[in-house]
Amino acid sequence: MKRKPFISTPRAVEVYREMLWWRRELFDDGEFFKVPDAWEAMCEGINTWKTYTYRGLERFKPKAAMIVFGESAKLCIDERLLDDARKGGKLTNSILAHEIAHLALDHHANSATKKNFQLSAGTKGMSIRPPNSEEFEANLAGVFFQCGVALQDKRLTKLELAHRAFADVELVGLAQQYVQLDIFQRELWHQRTRYERVVL
Repeated sequence: MKRKPFISTPRAVEVYREMLWWRRELFDDGEFFKVPDAWEAMCEGINTWKTYTYRGLERFKPKAAMIVFGESAKLCIDERLLDDARKGGKLTNSILAHEIAHLALDHHANSATKKNFQLSAGTKGMSIRPPNSEEFEANLAGVFFQCGVALQDKRLTKLELAHRAFADVELVGLAQQYVQLDIFQRELWHQRTRYERVVL
């Protein structure tokens, strides 16, 4: 039996803190957004970060990829996926957040390959089941980016938060499980006391 992808608690906290930093560069903690708007804001003033849209000839499959080479980053996306994300589609916004997570976490550093969100066929239809730890990390990081500190609010159900953040419900539930664990909160406090960013 194939083992499920896994990341350690210290690494999950590092990823959470990193994605909060990226999020806070654009929005306040209480704000929610559609990911295409966040990507456009991230690209402002960086002429090497671009979006490439296309229209696939086959039946629409929700697919996007981030291609990074040196300082340049290109989000390659089917225009139908982008349109749906702009309308507030939860899955399509989560796909884009996943791609931004690959960029933010520098997953391309040791590879020239493109990174793309993947849907897997399961017994109950298509599911968001990452094939490896890096993809699992990008799934979590994308939701951390979309939801931010609201993941720590135990009063919010996964459905309520997913609706506010235009995020996939099951991914929000998974991220809430991680962030609300006592061991995660202890590690978050521990890292905060050791690694606060210093602004000079």
